[in-house]
Parts: sequence; structure tokens; C-alpha cells
Amino acid sequence: MIQTYVLDSAALPDPFEEQAAPDGQWEGRLSGERLEQIRRIRHPGARKQSMGAGLLLEHMRRRIAPDVRIQKNAYGKPFCTGVPFSLSHTADAVILSVWESAGRLEDAAQPCADLEFCEFGIGCDIERVKPYEPRIARRFFTRAEYESLEALQEERAQAELFYRYWTKKESVMKLAGLGISLPMDLYDVRGAKVSVDTKKARQWYRQCIRKGQEKPGFEKAAEIVLHRGMFLKEYRYQEYCITVCSTRDVFAPEMIPMYFNGQRLENTEDRVKSADWAIAENND
Repeated sequence: MIQTYVLDSAALPDPFEEQAAPDGQWEGRLSGERLEQIRRIRHPGARKQSMGAGLLLEHMRRRIAPDVRIQKNAYGKPFCTGVPFSLSHTADAVILSVWESAGRLEDAAQPCADLEFCEFGIGCDIERVKPYEPRIARRFFTRAEYESLEALQEERAQAELFYRYWTKKESVMKLAGLGISLPMDLYDVRGAKVSVDTKKARQWYRQCIRKGQEKPGFEKAAEIVLHRGMFLKEYRYQEYCITVCSTRDVFAPEMIPMYFNGQRLENTEDRVKSADWAIAENND
């Protein structure tokens, strides 16, 4: 099952404020690489986002795969061998989606039987709902997605649907692990399953090969986009749209909110259910 956790990063202490960070306070709670990354960030809010991401990652790693280190692929996507996960943050919130069936086998070096799925299994994204941006929708979305947005008359409904589409598309990009190398208009996300424009996607693939733009992992990512089904799960948290994408339709019905008690992350007693949006979708 793919479980998603959400953390309010605005409620976290600034890890490098003098009164909030006694010597050595964060060593052991965050990786050395993460601490160095946070030190280089000037804006306090961005430091908290990075801290929240680090806390969720360490919480996941220690609980599921304590002997496996987190790495990055050639496109910058973090991964943990045998434990599919995805991380996203925006404004004052951070999310982590992880396949919790992985990493619980005895062999830590190969904790997942389906290694292909483990490498490219999950993508997630979170965005705060802001005003609709038709210029971006017209440029990056499919024609059908753009027209469905333009057909709405109410501004709030337009804004919500725009960011629902955006988080869906970002989650697909994160699942594939190709980042912005994967054009958003290759696939339609109006439904609960991604619909790929196969002809257009094959043209993109051939063009990448011809130009020599592929990096390690490109072939496996392209195989997912071209040949495997991709499922979408939406959640709603306060004013945020959240989407998780996976090659398996095994999503938890609820997200789990987390909080930092000053020493470690803990679950709250609340649960965030699947999104119940005012505007229904179809991809007919």
C-alpha cells in the first residue's frame, strides 16, 4: 500500500536560529548532506521546508530501511533502493508518499521482489491553490485539459481544477524520474488514470534518442510512460491540492498528518481523506 504523510513545515523551528538550535541538536535527526543544504538556504521558510523534507525522509528510512542510504538518479530524483517513495513541498507543507510493503523483507540489499517497480514506482506533488493561470495551461496542458478549464465560469472552480491538473502532471513527471525532460502535453490527466498520447510520446522518445539527450535511467522511464498504466490518487489538505501517481493502484484511502514534538516526528490522531472536489472530471 502507498501511504502518504503530510507535515506542516511552518510549525517547525528554524534549525539555524540561535535560540532554536543548540550545538548538535539536529545531528542524528537529519543527514549531514541535508544539514549542509539547509545551511546554504537564506530564507527561513525555505529552510523549514528543507528541514521538513529531511525529517520525513529520515523517519521513513529508519522505520522501513535503516540500512539503505538515500541517493539521487541522473535526473536528480532521490531514491532508496527497494523502497519506492516520492517527496514534495510547497509554501508551508511537505508530503512524503512511500510504498510501505517495501523494505520489510529480511534481505535489506533486495527488499522488494519487483525491482523495476521499486525503481520508478511513485511520484507525488503538493501545491497551494492560487489563481488560475490560463497562459500556463494553454502552453503546457493538452488541448482537452485547457478547454475543460476554460469552460468553467467560476474563478475558484477554475483555480482548483488548474492545480489539480498541475499536481497530477507533476506527480507523473516525478514517477518517471525525468523531471522537466518529460513534456506535460504528452499525457492527459483528467481522470483517475493517466492517458498517454502514444503517437506524440513515441515522437518525443525518438527525438531524445536522436539528439543523444538520454541519461542513465531514461530507457526504463520511457518504458513506463509508453507501456505501463499510471494511476492517480488525489487528496485535499487545507488549501492544498495533492496527487500521488503510481504504476499500481494501491493507494491508502487517507493521508497521515505528522507533527514535530521537539525531538521526533509523531502521527496526529487525525486522518486526511481522499479529495472531494466540487468539480468532477471525465476524460471521455
